[in-house]
Amino acid sequence: MITLGLLDLIPSWALIALGFALIGVEMLLGLFMLMWFGIGLIVVGLLSFVVDFEYGEIQLIFAFAIGSVLLFALRNKVIAKRNAKEEISVTYQTGGIGKLSLHNDTWMVFYHGTHWQVANPPAEWQEGQRVRVTKIELNQAWIEPE
Repeated sequence: MITLGLLDLIPSWALIALGFALIGVEMLLGLFMLMWFGIGLIVVGLLSFVVDFEYGEIQLIFAFAIGSVLLFALRNKVIAKRNAKEEISVTYQTGGIGKLSLHNDTWMVFYHGTHWQVANPPAEWQEGQRVRVTKIELNQAWIEPE
């Protein structure tokens, strides 16, 4: 059986200071997660001036409950949709020129600093020949003559 009273009452100033510390760490990390729990600790710290909490566990439960509610309710509104767009890597852009090579009877093309397995292997091409990469998908490159 779990009993209350294992943790002494936490002073209001300590809760508020810990809340501001979490918000400060959030500024460094930018996760948009610690900030909500920091706000929860600050709210409970301010409430401790008015409400008489009996145990420290109750203070922490309220603080993290407030933080959780704020996290799930406001996270999508704080994070802009424009920040979530997918970045296009230069490695996967096609249309450039690569160099054809043969490794263990498998045709490879060296393109943008990476060796890609050729999806449509050439019948009569030479090793070292320059080719145009038209598509990259599933770690394979589709090529055509330059």
